[in-house]
Amino acid sequence: MICDQLTNLLGYDCLPLSDSGQVALVHTPFKFEDGDSLPVFIEFVNGQIRFFDDGATLRHFMGRGVKIENRKHTAFLTNIANAHQAVFSETGEIEAWASMESAPVAFSRFLSSMLAIAAWEKGQEGEDTDTSIFVQEVAIALRAWKPDASLTLEPPFEGITKKSYKLDFLLDGRPVVAVGSHPNSVSSLLHKLVDIHNLPANQGFDPLVVIDDRRDPEAADKESKVIQSLATVMPFSSLERHSRVQH
Repeated sequence: MICDQLTNLLGYDCLPLSDSGQVALVHTPFKFEDGDSLPVFIEFVNGQIRFFDDGATLRHFMGRGVKIENRKHTAFLTNIANAHQAVFSETGEIEAWASMESAPVAFSRFLSSMLAIAAWEKGQEGEDTDTSIFVQEVAIALRAWKPDASLTLEPPFEGITKKSYKLDFLLDGRPVVAVGSHPNSVSSLLHKLVDIHNLPANQGFDPLVVIDDRRDPEAADKESKVIQSLATVMPFSSLERHSRVQH
């Protein structure tokens, strides 16, 4: 039943998943970076329609090795969904609700969220997939380590090329950057630091780089040696030890 109406409303093929026809799968041509189809389900409930992913997006990222242990780790899904007027629910689903008459609007919100998540994932290819999560972990550890310090988020810096950058933090005025141990992540960071450092107005630029050494300590140590020519490097494991000492 729902597919008869939704095919006309949305213009996509629809496959009923229940005998009553109240739940269905919408076929779209959109995919995640690894080729998985973007999950689009619909459900008709008490006169309203719900577009949802049945938790498949969360499972997709877990399957790709992203650490998902609490709400903090899913903040990127919450933020992207909210930005497109959809929701990342308590049960781990991307969803958008509407009346039947407003189905195209809700579908647009839901699909915009899913496409934005796929675009976010593509932007992480070749880098540490959970970079944004790591930045949050560093923020928590910094606050625990120095609870009385001033912590400013995303301070802007200009490079000698006139390009503007946002680093992750200022800790009592000192720039702090969180980075993974993947060579691509480190290469991108080095480019920023060199550009900022070479601008005469940034004389005395002395950043602290916190590198994630939990998955691959050997790789982190290797990349740290490269970064040390431009910044002080602290392994995240050391930052965690410092933060625990304060408790």
